[in-house]
Amino acid sequence: MVHALVSPAHMIHPSSSSGTAWLNFHRQSENFPPSRSFYQRRLLSPLHLRSLPPPARSSSSLAFDFKGGIGMNDFYDVELKVRDYELDQYGVVNNAIYASYCQHARHELLEKIGISADAIARIGDALALSELSLKFLAPLRSGDRFVVKVRISNSSAARLYFEHFILKLPNEEPILEAKATAVCLDKNYRPVRIPSEVKSKFVQFLRHEKSNLS
Repeated sequence: MVHALVSPAHMIHPSSSSGTAWLNFHRQSENFPPSRSFYQRRLLSPLHLRSLPPPARSSSSLAFDFKGGIGMNDFYDVELKVRDYELDQYGVVNNAIYASYCQHARHELLEKIGISADAIARIGDALALSELSLKFLAPLRSGDRFVVKVRISNSSAARLYFEHFILKLPNEEPILEAKATAVCLDKNYRPVRIPSEVKSKFVQFLRHEKSNLS
C-alpha cells in the first residue's frame, strides 16, 4: 500500500515502527493551538548534516538533469512547534507523528519547487509514498520548537528519494533521521515515468539553487 505524498499535513499515517516512543520523560503540557503561523520556511545550506546512505535504485537513466545522480545540495527548512494533542501517555511526541512532520516538509518543498499534486492528478497520475524509514534519536515534548530539514537526494525515471532530519531548536539537537521514496503512478497505480512538466520545474529549481551557490 502506498500513501499520498502531498496529503494535508494534519493527517497522520503509520510510521515504520508501531506503538509509541515510550521514553519516560516528564514535562507539563503547554497549550498551543495549531495555526499556519507556527511554521516558517527558508532554504539554507546544511552546515553539519551528513548524507544518509542512498536507497537502492534501478540502473535506468536519470529522469532529471542531476550531476552524477545527485539531487539538491541544500536542505529546505520548515520550522514547527509541538502541539499538545501530538503527545502520547508518556508526555513525549508519539512516534507516528514524526511521519506527519516529514510529510509536511515534503509537501512544502514540492510547493517551493512548483510541483502541485492537483496538477499531477489532472494528467491522470499520482505521486505517492512507497517507502519510509525512521530512526529515532531523542524525544520531543510539548512546546518544543524544531526544524525539519528535507531535500531530494536522488532520482530515477519514476522515483524521487528524500532525506529528512529533525533538529530541536535552538541548539539543533538531533531528534530524527528519515529516508523516503516517492513513486509516480498512473491511474491503475502502476509506476510510470515522472511527467515532463514536473521534471522541467525541478531542473529549473536546481539551476536556481546552483546559481545562488555560485
